[in-house]
Amino acid sequence: MMKKGLLTMFLSMTAVAVQAEYVGPRTGCPKQATVAEAKQMNDDTRLSLKGFITGHLRGDHYLFRDSTGEISVEIEDEVWRGIEIGPDTNVILHGELEHESGSLEVEVDRLEVAKTGSRR
Repeated sequence: MMKKGLLTMFLSMTAVAVQAEYVGPRTGCPKQATVAEAKQMNDDTRLSLKGFITGHLRGDHYLFRDSTGEISVEIEDEVWRGIEIGPDTNVILHGELEHESGSLEVEVDRLEVAKTGSRR
């Protein structure tokens, strides 16, 4: 009986731990950059961008804009996590800069809605 109780307690604790997600500050987060700064960075540089996703280009590729310019970003389905974003939603994108075939793109691995609200 004692073993059964311990097993039940362990399984219920495991289920809670699986559902948990840390939402506090992350160590090692890249410094926030502008689109203009990103265009000067080296391939594979980790960066964060704050601005707006203004359009869908194709597949997982979108157009991102801040006050300094535009850049293509790749956001795969699992990164969206069900978050709905409109062209006036201020977002922060975290990812890696990719120079491929003469084009520049940010491969996004984390997306969050910025706390500052919408564009005016």
